[in-house]
Amino acid sequence: MPNRPLAQPDRRAAILVMSALMMVILVGMVAFAVDIGYVVLMRTQLQVAADSAALAGAGAAIDGTDAAEAEALKYVALHKSAGENLSADQVDIEFGSWDSDSRQFTPSESDRSAIEVVVRSDRQPFFFGRVFSEGTFGAEARAVATFAPRDIMLVLDYSGSMCFDSQLRSINSLGQTQVEASLLEIYQDLGSPTYGDMQFEPVYIDPSSSSGGRGGRGGRGGRGGRGGGGSSETVLEQLGLDAVPYPYPGGSWDDYIEYVQTDSYVAAAGYKDKYGYLTWVNYLQACEYEYSDTPDLWKTREQPLSAVKDAVDLLAAYLEENCPDDRMGLSLYTYSNNQAILESSMVHEFAEVADIARHRQAGHYDAYTNIYAGMKTARQEFKRNARAGARKLMVLMTDGQANLPGNTWNARRKALQEAEEAADAGIPIITISLGAGADTDLMRQIAEITKGAYFEIPGGQTVAQYEEDLKEIFRQVAANRALMLVQ
Repeated sequence: MPNRPLAQPDRRAAILVMSALMMVILVGMVAFAVDIGYVVLMRTQLQVAADSAALAGAGAAIDGTDAAEAEALKYVALHKSAGENLSADQVDIEFGSWDSDSRQFTPSESDRSAIEVVVRSDRQPFFFGRVFSEGTFGAEARAVATFAPRDIMLVLDYSGSMCFDSQLRSINSLGQTQVEASLLEIYQDLGSPTYGDMQFEPVYIDPSSSSGGRGGRGGRGGRGGRGGGGSSETVLEQLGLDAVPYPYPGGSWDDYIEYVQTDSYVAAAGYKDKYGYLTWVNYLQACEYEYSDTPDLWKTREQPLSAVKDAVDLLAAYLEENCPDDRMGLSLYTYSNNQAILESSMVHEFAEVADIARHRQAGHYDAYTNIYAGMKTARQEFKRNARAGARKLMVLMTDGQANLPGNTWNARRKALQEAEEAADAGIPIITISLGAGADTDLMRQIAEITKGAYFEIPGGQTVAQYEEDLKEIFRQVAANRALMLVQ
């Protein structure tokens, strides 16, 4: 009997069933992928919003936490999630500190050097998840921004010219009323002392009754020609000073009398042969300005130095509140050896640095201006003590011309040479010139060489304008920091 082929089973129905099952699985996988992609997209959108808001808030923290929060919310509102703009009620903002070692953000009322922004979106619908009883989902993103700590060196001019704005010599630029008001303030800052019968308003005493000559002290910066007036006995007697000891280590009543008789700025102001605390205070600043001569002048509102001190106080207070990880030091020029002195190494105690600056006076050690030495001293401090990873920043200020070492030409050359050294060390320098006598070209060049910034406060402004301009500059210095997104 012939063999017949076995009947083959009909698989078409089985394939159809399997295809149907696979289609369900495939559609499920597509649905799952779509929903997962939607979740990932939303979280990415929220993260971008949180990142930008944290950086914006950290950048605006110089104006306080309210301003920082407002800036962060502004940037959140520029982003969308699920096709809709994000709103403030979807954002949580906290201020605190960031520990780079533990990578932890800690909320704090005192240390607000970092900002944490959390952006969330709740009850967003799935496309297909609702089929599996998962109708909605929530997502959130977190970002922390802070700024790299800085090592800051202040390089400040304490030459003799830093009290010129409160001297009679500045009447042409500031006006007699302003200058004389400043002299009265300084007299009051000295405690309104009383010596003999002298009054604040100078009184004329006829020198014609004086006879003979006397040798006074050698001339100091700020004096006009010293022509050798007559004997001072008559003036001393009429002022009731003949038995009054001179109050400070430097100078004398005789020297003051000769100054009033012979100084060109005193004469131009209409006070030749006129004696009183007004001209005496001018004499202290013009002739006996060093700490070793008149150790109380640091207490007074010498201008423009007093405005500089106020600005340093402002910078210190800002750093104390907002940048506790920063450090600040002080290099002062020119020292008694014609160089500069490191008055303070870089420390976290900003108020202590500001206090040192407050306790120095114009021409504290020396009248001359060695910008090169001030910069070099600051650079050497960076070399010795700068922290790895900290951003270096130098702030250089002057109201005059560099005249040391050597002559003006060599002093400028050395300052530019030191700027090159700072640039090679990665130290940007913010330069500030104030007053008509400042070498603005030199200061601009130093800023350009080091890729820093230059600020000019032109001459002829009032003391109040100096102060406000300087405060704004130091505010910008405080804001000049490297922002980092750390989480």
